[in-house]
Amino acid sequence: MQSRYIILIMLALFSVSCRKVISLDLNNAAKKLVVEANLTDDLNGCSVLLTQTGNFDGDNNFPTVSGAVISITDDAGVVTKLTETSPGTYTAPALVGKTGVTYRLLIAVGGDTIRSVSTMPKKVNFDQLTITADQILGNTRQVANVFYTDPEDVGHYYQFIQWKNDVKVKQIYTADNELTAGKDQQVKLYIYGGNVEDKDRLQSGDNVQVEMQCLDEAAHKYWFSAQQSATGSNNNAVPTNPVSNLQGNALGYFSAHTSQIRIVKVP
Repeated sequence: MQSRYIILIMLALFSVSCRKVISLDLNNAAKKLVVEANLTDDLNGCSVLLTQTGNFDGDNNFPTVSGAVISITDDAGVVTKLTETSPGTYTAPALVGKTGVTYRLLIAVGGDTIRSVSTMPKKVNFDQLTITADQILGNTRQVANVFYTDPEDVGHYYQFIQWKNDVKVKQIYTADNELTAGKDQQVKLYIYGGNVEDKDRLQSGDNVQVEMQCLDEAAHKYWFSAQQSATGSNNNAVPTNPVSNLQGNALGYFSAHTSQIRIVKVP
């Protein structure tokens, strides 16, 4: 009986000692390449930004990645090489995307090869941008409203990017027409969240700019999953990596999308 007590005591001491030596070395985790690749239907709409993930307790200034070889090939086999115009930023100003064309991205950097495919979808017209005064939890808030008509066939995906006085709003806005095919749409771009101060919300006299992007399904999955991670239920979701459409050792996305911009002043 006494020996059993001794064994139990030793197990307890061993357990305590184990808890003392456990540590998570988050700062020495393997760095990953982050790709932000966009191709639009406008001049100067082709750009790829390469950065690298940082340490867990670092700031949000991620180091850029230079020296990559990047090309985009269309489905007719025409290859366009991108040029590094500033550290980590690669562009091809003359490359203009076309609706219905599939584009293949190829990145070679640091011994790694990253690939992705994106098809530019049909452009859905951005009909109108207005501002309305909405009652939210007893407070009057100025809200940007996007108007468009969903096509009757399903499979259309959107992202809306909002700027206030030339400063990009951090909120992510996505939509699709799975349940709204053939209907007129009014999408409200709320600026919400527990950390949003009144000075960050829309005020009278502000200039508001909104870009409407028509995405393919893979790019939409990336932004939708990023939106869910950033907000989640009650705005307290655990952050996770968005669903990437890249093949290779990298995070991020490649999106061939149409782009339309509207500007309005808050009354």
